[in-house]
Amino acid sequence: MRALVSIVVLSIALVALPGGPRSEADTGNFVIKVATLVPRTQDLAVQEKRYNQRLAEATNGRIQFKTYFGGSAGDDQTVIRKMKIGQVDAAPLGTDVVARYVHQCTVLMAPQTFTNWKQVDAVRSALAVEFNDEAYKNGFKVMSWWDGGQVRIFSKNPVRNFGDLRKGRPWLYPESALLKEFYQMINVTGVPLPLSEVYSGLMTNMIDTVWMSSVLGTAFRWTTETKYVSTMPVSVIQGAFLLRRAVWDGFSKEDQATLTTILNDQSAATQADFRRDDEKTYKKLQTRGITPIDFDKPQDWLDMGKKLRKKMVGRSYSQDLLDRVEAITKQYADKT
Repeated sequence: MRALVSIVVLSIALVALPGGPRSEADTGNFVIKVATLVPRTQDLAVQEKRYNQRLAEATNGRIQFKTYFGGSAGDDQTVIRKMKIGQVDAAPLGTDVVARYVHQCTVLMAPQTFTNWKQVDAVRSALAVEFNDEAYKNGFKVMSWWDGGQVRIFSKNPVRNFGDLRKGRPWLYPESALLKEFYQMINVTGVPLPLSEVYSGLMTNMIDTVWMSSVLGTAFRWTTETKYVSTMPVSVIQGAFLLRRAVWDGFSKEDQATLTTILNDQSAATQADFRRDDEKTYKKLQTRGITPIDFDKPQDWLDMGKKLRKKMVGRSYSQDLLDRVEAITKQYADKT
């Protein structure tokens, strides 16, 4: 949770710099509204206080920010709508939602593509400029690209093969074109639920299987309602922290440079912490009653992932882009 808190608070603090375009006439303060699904915690409250103190010193108390935690501003779809009309200014969002404005970024979630973090970093570095330019043209400034850990299957019953998925009630994230296609390929009927309703769906047994990283699954409390976890990761959660273009354009050039400098200085270390914490959380969950489960035939999942990657060509991304991504991952592949 420490790294997760750091990422969220950093995102909040970054947009609360001098020069923001919204002001309150009675105080002269700037108010930047940020929405996140992450629940408010004691650690997060402490971090908030520290950043508020830093902002007060840097801006003579002129800057304020208001954060909507725990999905109180709505799910990702609602937040995007609010950002479009200016009710929310910024949010960390997954690639499935970001893809509305960066149309090929779903390639970052292509299954069985990444086996190490060097590959993730190299691919994002290669694609960031073109992705960021597209987002800006569509009304958003990408403040950072991030990853949220390795996707594993958490379930109430062991999932060792595709047949086990067919017998269960697996969650379907409505925004995920990849997951919808995967379910069709293996003849599975998923239960569609927005992120904000997954926890209650697990509690009421509406669903019994979810896809999530260990650290985020713990933050959202999903792991408290599941008993098993796959030992083999199937993908990497990725996303972007989006700021409304109107807000970014309202900053002075000096403040834009300040924001960029702060982000570059801190995001790399924060991301490294998050990756370590995801692995630590995965191991710690096993000491708290969650049983690791091996797939019966891991190669079946690898082969299906490759088929799915190819099947999404022309729908979520181009063949040229997929070829570029696969060439980069091959270059940074683990030595065997």
